[in-house]
Amino acid sequence: MTTTTFVLVTDSKYFSRARRTIIDLRCVGKWEGDIVLITIDFDLNQNFADFYRVLPKRFAPIDQKRELTQRLNYSAFLDTIDGREITKLNQWEKLHVFDPYFRAWERVVFLDAGLRVLHNVHESILKVDYKGKFLAPDDGGNYVMLPNPDKLFKTQISVSFHKRLMDTLNDFGGESIMEQSYFLNCVWVYDTAILDTVSKDEMIDGILKYPVCKTNEMALMNLYIHFRHGLWERFPVKVEGCDKVLFDWCELNNPLPTSWRDYCLIKYPATISFDDV
Repeated sequence: MTTTTFVLVTDSKYFSRARRTIIDLRCVGKWEGDIVLITIDFDLNQNFADFYRVLPKRFAPIDQKRELTQRLNYSAFLDTIDGREITKLNQWEKLHVFDPYFRAWERVVFLDAGLRVLHNVHESILKVDYKGKFLAPDDGGNYVMLPNPDKLFKTQISVSFHKRLMDTLNDFGGESIMEQSYFLNCVWVYDTAILDTVSKDEMIDGILKYPVCKTNEMALMNLYIHFRHGLWERFPVKVEGCDKVLFDWCELNNPLPTSWRDYCLIKYPATISFDDV
């Protein structure tokens, strides 16, 4: 067991994407330490687990996500982003990455299934100072003045339920949080010491208590980790000693011409192609 573990969460439908990230992590990222794969609705193939040295982990399903869906189906949830509150329930299972199980390590690095690891992790994400922190990218991006007016927390919160919205804002710092930046949660790093401050159970309780999160677990994580407990720190654009961009959603976001070679981590790369002879 190492002091750091990388963690992914997947259901059977997304396993092919998780497999791609794990292969990247081992082969390109040069990570020889622990990898935990949280599987939602299937048991991991033992050959895959042994070959890539993956620790499979199952947790009890988060039942609150289904009760929330039943409530939303009968409510006027009119300002949805893409219907994920009804159709992408397994996103809530990311909250398991804050389970006390992970106290066995000092540092947890979470990667979305399908995220591409494009550089040695020892020279990139593992160089970020994580002590006492939760680190993740600002959804406002790397190339605009922050806070990005197009990516404020109000874009993540439903205003369909006025009473619930007001209760939520009052419990997490008031209406001012709607005009603040928030983190993207397809990749994050945290010191497991923060589990003394924020817990999986309190966030799970918040699923039904604060049913205003248009981006499921991402908005809820921001409510607790960022606005209530003040633990979030933005990813740097680059880390010391590495000339590559640490993370971007897509390299096409960059106003300068770049390719995947210029990044350490990308969620949806557009320039990786092996079709040319």
